[in-house]
Amino acid sequence: MTDSELLDIAQAAAFLQVSPASLRRWTNAGRLRCYRVGGRRERRFRRADLLAFMESSGGAVSPDAHAHRCDFYLDAAEREAQAVAFLAVALATGNHCVLVVEPKVGDRILARLGERRPDARDAVETGRLTSTTYVSRVALQMERWQQLFDDVTRAGATAVQVVGDVSGGGLARGGNFPKLLDYERRYEAWSQSLPITTLCLYDARRLSGVQATRMLNLHHDHDS
Repeated sequence: MTDSELLDIAQAAAFLQVSPASLRRWTNAGRLRCYRVGGRRERRFRRADLLAFMESSGGAVSPDAHAHRCDFYLDAAEREAQAVAFLAVALATGNHCVLVVEPKVGDRILARLGERRPDARDAVETGRLTSTTYVSRVALQMERWQQLFDDVTRAGATAVQVVGDVSGGGLARGGNFPKLLDYERRYEAWSQSLPITTLCLYDARRLSGVQATRMLNLHHDHDS
């Protein structure tokens, strides 16, 4: 078995639709098997073990279905890799998927995703994978989220998985960090009772250490 056959903790969490914190609790308790790799002994998971865990749990692995987390990137390639990894697992769940990035970035991510998952193009054509952008006003962005959620649930979606480059969109224009904090607080309050799993991506080069810490504190969990 090679590392490429294993899911990291973010991918496994998206696969089960739970938070990485739940995975750590289950592996620490011996309920879910994982492998430790590298010098940092990071957790890795086999899909077969995750499926067996779901079956043993009757398909309801945890009440912690809502997850709102953030990760950081240092360059465009890392941003694209994180978005592709999240979406590749999200598509496998059958849920509605949303990519929120600037158009040119979205084109590159969808192209890489298509190389990894041949069904990605079909998901775009059928509307199960949609791509959009952030707008500059927080209140308007929240209205757009509500409209999108209403639309996809009316169309039959039971859960939504979102990955967005918050640093690269309209909300981040002008370097207004308090506005980003306001957005994240509002998004968390809105989404916490809904079946939505979200990965917010931030450019680490644009944040100070204090700002990055404050952003992490607004999210449920983060993991390397």
